[in-house]
Amino acid sequence: MSAILIRIFGFNNSDLVEDIIQETFLSAMKVWAMKGEPENPEAWLMLVAKNKIINELNRKKRQSEKREMIHYQEAEEKIEELFLDHEIKDSQLRVLFGCCHPELIQKTQIMLTLKVLSGFGDREIASALLMTPEAVKKAIYRARKQLQRYQDSIGIPFLSEVSERFETVLMVVYLIFNEGYKTTSGKAVINEDLCYEAIRLAFLLVEMKGVESGKVYALLSLMYLSLARFPSRVNELGEMIGIEDQDRTKWNKDLIDAGVHLLQRSRESTQLSKYHLEATIAGVHCAAESYEKTDWRTIVFCYEKLMEMDKSYLIAINHAIAVSKLKGPEAGLTELKALGDQIPKENNSLLFAAIAEMNMQLRNYEVSRSYYQVALDQAKKDSDKVFLTRKVMECDKKNFSRN
Repeated sequence: MSAILIRIFGFNNSDLVEDIIQETFLSAMKVWAMKGEPENPEAWLMLVAKNKIINELNRKKRQSEKREMIHYQEAEEKIEELFLDHEIKDSQLRVLFGCCHPELIQKTQIMLTLKVLSGFGDREIASALLMTPEAVKKAIYRARKQLQRYQDSIGIPFLSEVSERFETVLMVVYLIFNEGYKTTSGKAVINEDLCYEAIRLAFLLVEMKGVESGKVYALLSLMYLSLARFPSRVNELGEMIGIEDQDRTKWNKDLIDAGVHLLQRSRESTQLSKYHLEATIAGVHCAAESYEKTDWRTIVFCYEKLMEMDKSYLIAINHAIAVSKLKGPEAGLTELKALGDQIPKENNSLLFAAIAEMNMQLRNYEVSRSYYQVALDQAKKDSDKVFLTRKVMECDKKNFSRN
């Protein structure tokens, strides 16, 4: 609905579209409860939303909006055509690429897409991009104002004009999946709807002509291989389980096979990307018979290549963890201690948890407990707090047993 309505009414009315869609669903809850669900619910929702938007624009009675109404009335005649499968895909892709307007900086493009097309909240976007929710809110407001300048073309590009925006769109899809893989809001560890939404968008990109499809296949491979482990990532209490403790018999073999096939297809690419490397890491984990038999040498190599492309502290922490598995926890600790000044204080919980885990391997249980406790004190998400609390208790138990 959002994609089709923004395609019709433009980015300068995207705030109104967002509000009207919410009003429309509230109307549906009331009307359908009394009269029953209509024969074509999708058409009912779109018609009501479209009429609400037109009524609201008419109510404002501004000359500029009166001129815009000519375009809207023409669009009304074609609205049924926009519900054909290929037109729905086209609307979503055009809005997706429209959010990545070349006059916007890349970070703003990502924020706007997550907000307008994927329904992310300011807090979720802030977590994904390491910003504050207030900064995200202001940036999106400014971006919408900027896009109003390009309203003569409604801000929605034809797909033949979007090659320069392709990398940004790939990153947006990647971030959508990451948010679903480990949610930043609520108590749940996983939001599968977001993950499947990211996969759906990626498949839309695969069908486009003139783009680097190998990168899309690599991203799809990463998502499939990650999705394959979902049945073992959470216990019966909804608590997160680390990969070292996961029951590998629960991993979805069909998804793993699909992910491996997609990784092979990704070799069509002429350029090595972060998606190729991350998919390879996920594939190595899925191929290992056990955590102990994981090919850490290949994983370390992939993280080294990733660090050449991206200076993210998350990659550096994961590289140190992989080094600790290949060369021993002392080597991993040396790398982690060198990262102290590079990590934002609000994200130190990840660093302290990694240091704690390596001290646990060295049987320095008291030291490990202290770091886990600091990580717990700084953790923001409920599932992280539950996981770290369990680790603190594990340290106490091991220390007690040894004494």
